[in-house]
Amino acid sequence: MRCSSLLVLAACCLLVGCVVKRGSATMSFFPESNEVPKWTKVGKTRTFKAADLWQYIDGDAEKYIQAGVQETFTANYRYEDSIDAVADIHVMATPAGPREIMDSEPAQDSRPLQVADSGRLYEASLIFRDGPYLVRLVAFKQSPEVANALVELARGIEKKIRFAALAAKW
Repeated sequence: MRCSSLLVLAACCLLVGCVVKRGSATMSFFPESNEVPKWTKVGKTRTFKAADLWQYIDGDAEKYIQAGVQETFTANYRYEDSIDAVADIHVMATPAGPREIMDSEPAQDSRPLQVADSGRLYEASLIFRDGPYLVRLVAFKQSPEVANALVELARGIEKKIRFAALAAKW
C-alpha cells in the first residue's frame, strides 16, 4: 500500500513537471481566483515571446530584450471588486536579467520589500525578482489598501513560481 502511494505521488510529480516543461507553466505562474484571498483572476493569461514583446511594452521592450527576456506572461486581476491590477511575469535567460531591470529603475518613492530575492513597493505598484523571473504588479487605482493587497498577490505569485520551478526540476 505504501509503495503504491509513493508511485502515484511520483507519477503526479512527473506529470506536473511535464506540463510545466511543455509551456503550460504560464497558467501555473498565476494564482487562480481566490487562491490569494480577495483576488480574482480576470480573463485569460496572455503570452509574448521576446520578438513580439514590443506589442505589449511599446517603447520599453528593447530594455527587456537586452536583459535576456525569453517570454512575458501577463494576467489581469481584481481585488474585492474595487481595485483592478495587471501582473506581468518576465522569464529571463538568467537571474542577472531581472537584477539588471530592477537596478535600472528608480528606487525613489519606493520601499524595500522582502519577497523572493528582492522587491520594491511603490504607491500603486510592486516589482520583485525570483531567480530568472521578474514580476511587476500595477494597480490602476491608488488607495490606502492597494499596497497591502499587492503584497498579498505578490506572495501568491512567488509561491506559484517556486512550485513551477520545483516541478520543472522533476
